[in-house]
Amino acid sequence: MAARLLLIEDDASIARFVELALGELPEHDDKAPAIEFTLVRSVAEARAALAAGGWRLVVSDLMLPDGSAEALLTEGFAQADGAPAWVVFSAGVNEERQARLMQHGVARVLCKPVPLAELLDTVAGLLRGAVSAAPAPALPPVADPVRQHFGGDRALYESFRAGCIERFADDLAQGDAATAGADAASLRRVAHGLKAVLELIGQPVLAAQARRLEQEAADWAPGMPWPAGWVALAQGLIDLGAWRHGAH
Repeated sequence: MAARLLLIEDDASIARFVELALGELPEHDDKAPAIEFTLVRSVAEARAALAAGGWRLVVSDLMLPDGSAEALLTEGFAQADGAPAWVVFSAGVNEERQARLMQHGVARVLCKPVPLAELLDTVAGLLRGAVSAAPAPALPPVADPVRQHFGGDRALYESFRAGCIERFADDLAQGDAATAGADAASLRRVAHGLKAVLELIGQPVLAAQARRLEQEAADWAPGMPWPAGWVALAQGLIDLGAWRHGAH
């Protein structure tokens, strides 16, 4: 019987990375069961899916359009009788928050962008019934994102990169709309998703711009100058793509 895995992630590119990665699991670990993969994109959708039950593993981002997935943990979804194992992955979790997540029943906290091998090791270990999968040893940074994040699998990298570039049009539209409406929370979500995606496809400069923009948007308040980082980041996305976008 296939193991049911619930992915809680609103960023389409990161969701695609996880789906592609899990397709590599049988070759990576032949003892891991087959996976039935389900994606939800909000706290509300996740709450309904978790209440229905039947999951073996939950992989969740924290920042979602309607709040933080941490709310689900405080509601006991990782600690109730028969609860699935939980993996949280996020682009920024400090030690204090990581400890709090563990107290609420999270088995592993992974940092975005998570390397392919670490994600596969974690999922395989938890599906085999390990209470907590051991962290993968830290690898030194390398210039080649195929080696660093995709375990040397160039076909997987190229497929993921192509999908990301195709979806940058949506990111640009969302960022433009947030800027036009002075919606700092929405702009922060766009930057939050982009920083891990850009790192995964080997764009560290743009990833750093997204990271700064996320912080600018988080710090913004009415009456302050609008975060200036969106213009440069948007142009960087346009330069990576093969489609046209309105001038900035």
